[in-house]
Amino acid sequence: MGDNMMKGIDVSSYQGRIDWIKVKPYIEFAMIRCGWGNNLKRQDDVYFERNTEMCENLKIPYGVYLYSYATTLDEARSEVEHTLRLIRGKKLEYPVFLDVESKRQMALPKDKLVEIVKYYCEEIQKEGYYVGIYASLNRFRSNLDSKELDSFDKWVAEWNDIFTYKGKAGMWQNTSYEELPGIRGRVDGDVAFYDYPKIIREAGLNHLEENLKYHKGEDVFVTGDIYENREATKVVKKVCDQEYKIEKTDNIAKAPYKIEDGYVKTDSVYKKCP
Repeated sequence: MGDNMMKGIDVSSYQGRIDWIKVKPYIEFAMIRCGWGNNLKRQDDVYFERNTEMCENLKIPYGVYLYSYATTLDEARSEVEHTLRLIRGKKLEYPVFLDVESKRQMALPKDKLVEIVKYYCEEIQKEGYYVGIYASLNRFRSNLDSKELDSFDKWVAEWNDIFTYKGKAGMWQNTSYEELPGIRGRVDGDVAFYDYPKIIREAGLNHLEENLKYHKGEDVFVTGDIYENREATKVVKKVCDQEYKIEKTDNIAKAPYKIEDGYVKTDSVYKKCP
């Protein structure tokens, strides 16, 4: 495994109640199922809220996937709405993937399946999320082998020591037999080839900035430490009631606001009353 590859897992209600504190030292990200099929609450993954909350609290970067059953564009629309309902307000540092593997979908004519998958991806993309497609290697070589889907990221399931998919792919599910402390039984193991948090953050996707109180271009006051870097490891100066303009924001950083003199933490930034 190369130096730039990240190790992760993908989970759903099948893993039950996960002890994320025990899991954290062994992974660099998680892909969490939000639900399956149409936009019905009974088809939400019962552990989705807990899994995402725990990952956010423990600062484990995560993305999500929806298991698809759509065989019509109406059903695909419902799956879009299902996904958006569940991910709204979540701090997704990894993509939203559509899991395409159901037997009813594989029975569709290829052009119909491609149309449905493309529709879902385009609609999620329109909402400002980084989106992609999950499927097996065989499906990407057959049912989903279409230039219509080339612009979307791929997460390829190939349980093997070597990744043989020739297309462009950002993630590889390389095993279904991962065993980790904190999870009963086995879990799927994954490898990310891209630095998704960096890509998503720099592209302004997944609404990460919206969790911050202030945004790029706003005039604010700062009282406290100004840091050399966004990791907030070195103080360069201290200020009191100094006015600045926010140059850049980074919801994932310890010091999320970039100003002229460096980076500042959330509790140091405020606006004065008129």
